[in-house]
Amino acid sequence: MNTRKIIQALAFLASKQPDYKLDNMKAYKLLWLADRYQLRRCGRTITGDAYYAMPRGLVPSDAKCLLENEPTKLQNEEGYRDKYIQLGKAHTYQAICEPDLDEFSESDIDALNKVLEAYGNMKAAELSELSHQFPEWTYYQDMLEDKETKNSYRVNMDHFFESCDADKSGLFNQREELLALTRDLYHQYNRI
Repeated sequence: MNTRKIIQALAFLASKQPDYKLDNMKAYKLLWLADRYQLRRCGRTITGDAYYAMPRGLVPSDAKCLLENEPTKLQNEEGYRDKYIQLGKAHTYQAICEPDLDEFSESDIDALNKVLEAYGNMKAAELSELSHQFPEWTYYQDMLEDKETKNSYRVNMDHFFESCDADKSGLFNQREELLALTRDLYHQYNRI
């Protein structure tokens, strides 16, 4: 695994904005929703990124590192990010060219588009609030609200398979049989 798909997903999301610019936090939340959708549907995420529950919601670890110019856990090809995205001021970035869609499967592109259609008009703060209603954040809520402990926890990806009544998009209404199958696929893939 490397950061190429993360970079391409970030470029894809920004390229769909009128000015090709996107707020970092909004990008994190859109990536989370797309990865959640893809995981529940196909047994794998788009990006391969690790997620952390933080006070303002769920954050993809290496995407955050890429947008904050920090070292990544996944292998990162030097200069690759800068071919596609440019870091901006005030926690924003801009796509500087079209994303390389060859990095994605058709289902990856479909997931990104569906998430943009359902959530793309929401502001970063609204997406943050929405993320606080999903099991992958609520599981860690008490720990995050305790000021005496750390402020981030690596998310157990099994929480992505849990349902959420707060979701009104319909994107996460998979049948239990499909979820059992995709959860098994996810666990088989991650044992390798």
